[in-house]
Amino acid sequence: MPRRPERRSVLVIGSGPIALRDTAAACRVLKAAGLRVTMVDSDLTTMTTDPEFADSTYLEPIDPGTVEQVIARERPDALLPTVGGQAALDTTIALYESGVLTRYGIELIGTGIDAILAGENPEEFARIVGRAGAEMVPEASVPGWPKFEFELVQDHEDKVAVACSTGESGSLTDRGYRRMCDLAVAVTRAAGVGPGGCTVRFAADPSGGRVVVTGFDARAPGSSALAVQLAVGHTLDDLGFVTAARRPSATGDVLEIDVDALYDGHELYLGGIMERFEAPGDPACVLPPITLGRADLARIRESTRVLAESTGLRGPLNVRYALTPGALSVLEANPREDRTVPFVSRATGVPLAKAAARVLLGARIADLRAEGLLPPTGDGGMLPPDAAVAVKQGEVMAIDSDFGTAYAKALAAASGPLPTKGRVFAAFAARDNRAMIFPVKALADNGFEILAAEGTGAILQYLGVPVTIAREHSIVDLVMAGEIVLVVDTLPGTPRDEIRAAAATRGIPYLTSIQGLTAAVQGIEAVNRGHSSVVSLQEHIDTLWPIRS
Repeated sequence: MPRRPERRSVLVIGSGPIALRDTAAACRVLKAAGLRVTMVDSDLTTMTTDPEFADSTYLEPIDPGTVEQVIARERPDALLPTVGGQAALDTTIALYESGVLTRYGIELIGTGIDAILAGENPEEFARIVGRAGAEMVPEASVPGWPKFEFELVQDHEDKVAVACSTGESGSLTDRGYRRMCDLAVAVTRAAGVGPGGCTVRFAADPSGGRVVVTGFDARAPGSSALAVQLAVGHTLDDLGFVTAARRPSATGDVLEIDVDALYDGHELYLGGIMERFEAPGDPACVLPPITLGRADLARIRESTRVLAESTGLRGPLNVRYALTPGALSVLEANPREDRTVPFVSRATGVPLAKAAARVLLGARIADLRAEGLLPPTGDGGMLPPDAAVAVKQGEVMAIDSDFGTAYAKALAAASGPLPTKGRVFAAFAARDNRAMIFPVKALADNGFEILAAEGTGAILQYLGVPVTIAREHSIVDLVMAGEIVLVVDTLPGTPRDEIRAAAATRGIPYLTSIQGLTAAVQGIEAVNRGHSSVVSLQEHIDTLWPIRS
């Protein structure tokens, strides 16, 4: 939906000492949309008090009386309060309650007034959380629970998406993450955010998996430029985001991809494109990606460039994509360095964090190429075809000439070696029956004994794969007795949680996807071949960028 035709100018209440880069990016988005920008902010340390960021800049106190004077003088059509600090929100509430916004016909953008009021009233917010089907608990009441923050954005078509999230990711399962996503979307809708963004805070019980909402903010500091893009008329579909209405299904057809990039306002540098896959413990990723073709890489590059350009970004960007047959969708976009940056830097031989700092200070990517900090040509999305494979598992990294060997080395360093013999328990959902045949047969060919749930076992028997049908109630006992060395289970339900808990207790690898099983099989076959090699990081880097050495 396009922005309102009558909206010609916007008053921005400044940020004070917070979210400086994102506030500046939000101003760039407004000016790029053809709007006259008026800024009110008295803090000289903020980037946005530089005259280049607004058509009129008022170095005045942020209070209702002063801002009303600016409104009377400038007559803006809209007010953006959500890239500022607490004073901006307090002033906006006062202007709304006194009737100033109505009297001057000013539209509030970036979030709705109901959302701002909810963020300032814990009792009202608790009622909103209840209507969304969630539980509200003060953060102080759960001091030992892992904490999480989800920034969400909403467009004029009432579609909602998770823009980015932070928290103790190692303590959260995929199921828990999806549960938080669903609750965050429901709270955003119930709070009346409207076109713009907000932040929903959570805590998770480390013992029982209970998830509670602990707080709300009508601002989305890390996604403010994106929220402004939506406020002025763009849609989430325009930007390729996965919305609550069209989240990819959890099947083997979905491939998740991480991208670390730099953008200087004109040129994009792709630090690395990583293919994510399930592994025992933390998810793993591989660089270069092993199943993406040239067309996929080109789409990812262009989508990342468009996303960086449209949000007014200057600096680092981490994007998480979902690739399905026929569609590339944005799961999250974080305007910051992610925990994958050290991995990307070592895998590609480029000091990405140092380059990001230079870009934030005003350097261009072309300047960094000329200095030798970045490669003179190409980037991490264009590694040589014979490049060694780097795998990240948790906080561990390994390099070798092929994926299977690199993965086996990384897993051995992170949580222990893959099993090379013993019993495997396999239980697959109907959607996985076709895809599971070859990796399960490969396990049998490598000498593993296959125990299977009834449905899975019947299919394997029909295809001539040696298999024993297992009684479901006995699997937990077998796992606890150490008689099963690997569990592959893609079925949902409570019994699966019991098997997972038993595997975790015994330190037995537990996989829940065909993709994870396929990776494990390649690792097992690599261990059995015994062709592992060692190479120094310096040698690896020299083979990637010989011109830089």
